[in-house]
Amino acid sequence: MVVQGILVGLIAAYGRIEQAWMGQQMIARPIWLCSLVGLVLGDFTKGLIIGGTLELIWMGVVQIGATPSEVVSGSVIASALAISGNLTTEEAVTLAIPIALLATVLGTFITTSNSVWTSIGEKAVERADTKTIYWVGMAGGAVYAVVYFVIVFVAFVLGSGAVSAFVNSIPDIVRQSLTYAAGLLPAIGIGTLMKFTWNIKFAGFFFLGFFLAAYLNLGSMGIALAGGVCAFIYFQLKPAEEVD
Repeated sequence: MVVQGILVGLIAAYGRIEQAWMGQQMIARPIWLCSLVGLVLGDFTKGLIIGGTLELIWMGVVQIGATPSEVVSGSVIASALAISGNLTTEEAVTLAIPIALLATVLGTFITTSNSVWTSIGEKAVERADTKTIYWVGMAGGAVYAVVYFVIVFVAFVLGSGAVSAFVNSIPDIVRQSLTYAAGLLPAIGIGTLMKFTWNIKFAGFFFLGFFLAAYLNLGSMGIALAGGVCAFIYFQLKPAEEVD
């Protein structure tokens, strides 16, 4: 359990240093982090399914910020506890949302404490001290990585048994209601994203994907391939734009 907790904590730390150390590499996404959690805990398939479900909920978080922004800890802890406690994907989703909300508050305090590096960085800029500027940036990311490693490690080692006992104590009717609610969350996430990105010119592609899934029972891979073909045809037939 301790070794697994260390590995899960390292995954959270790895997700948290993305922007500070590596730029926007899109590694701090549920579908990637949960898959890694599933890999180290021996159930890659379940980790991938949980990550895919959470990705549907949080796919618009970078663009519009309408959902809990701290997706790293919410994804890692929820998937780890779900896999170790043999919980369902729906139960993992119900865990991830409140965890992400709490972690968002925690992230505010960490950001405030990290402001100590701001004055050091400003003085380094005045001196054109690029070496200090570099290490100040690295230090800020390191603080996030260490704090979230400790939090996730402790939550996993101490929380799996407690979470399993708590879930088992919930009446069946409440658990069923949570399952239904969790099933709605991906649709809400996609709907929120579409509200800000919808363009009538591409409505046909959206409805085509819906019809392929609803009436032809195509899986996600088949729909993705059909989308690729449509994109190729659209690109080839689209008239060249006039340039003044």
